Amino acid sequence: MTQARASLTFSGATMWAGCVIASGCAGCDSGLDQRLAIIDQPRVLAVIAEPAEARPGATVSYTAVVASPDGPVSAPPRWAFCVAPKPPTEDNAVGSGCLDGAHLVALGTQPQVTAALPADGCLNFGPETPPGNFRPRDADATGGYYQPIRADVDELLAFGLSRITCKLATAPSAVAHDYDLSYVANINPMLNPLELSRVVAHTDVTLTASWPADAIEAYLYYDPLSQTLVTRREAMRLSWFATGGALDVDASAVAETDTATSVSTTWHTPAAGTAYLWLVLRDSRGGIASQKVRVDVEP
Repeated sequence: MTQARASLTFSGATMWAGCVIASGCAGCDSGLDQRLAIIDQPRVLAVIAEPAEARPGATVSYTAVVASPDGPVSAPPRWAFCVAPKPPTEDNAVGSGCLDGAHLVALGTQPQVTAALPADGCLNFGPETPPGNFRPRDADATGGYYQPIRADVDELLAFGLSRITCKLATAPSAVAHDYDLSYVANINPMLNPLELSRVVAHTDVTLTASWPADAIEAYLYYDPLSQTLVTRREAMRLSWFATGGALDVDASAVAETDTATSVSTTWHTPAAGTAYLWLVLRDSRGGIASQKVRVDVEP
């Protein structure tokens, strides 16, 4: 079994799900443990898929956002798809087989990797019944399914969850047909530039992250209770990271019923020197945008 330096990281939809559980309020700053926002050791902040959603067999590119207390980490990840279904007895976002080399499809070591999604993704990780002692996966809160991709950056192990488009397995045939014809795959959101290059040490600075209104997509969702297709709007979550100082919160959430296109928090700046900020925006269907800001902290 591969041993991971530091902690095992899950990126993408899994991290979004944790935010939903912890902070279900509309347009609010979630008061999570702000120590998560301070980069005191190397960490994978996100694994970004482009496109954000694709059918099994389609080609997708992946990049990792890796941070350290000294700034961005340039070491290229060693990439692999995990093809091990998750047993029903395991609670993690990916099965323990994803730590076993026998269940990995190696993709190479490079800053960005491009590969075809495994053709059996909807069988292993979707609504189709996989072989063996497994059951079909449950969809997430938006009706989505995800192919795990593993990024090993200098033995710092992380998993991204790449959304895959699968057919509706339990819907009436007419509804499933309409869904297959009309569903539009997710695309990654965008972040507007954060204009901040110089601050004074040991002061409070308001940080505001914003995104274009059309970064929030409407999407088709199958409601299993009414057995009908409904249109929903994506929720958004912004994670804040800094190499020093303190942040009031580590994440800010905008619910799907909220029309806000920005969130703010306060950064209590560190001592003089160079600091880095990272903003990671996630939509509720697994799309991700990130931004890195280098800041000169003056005495």
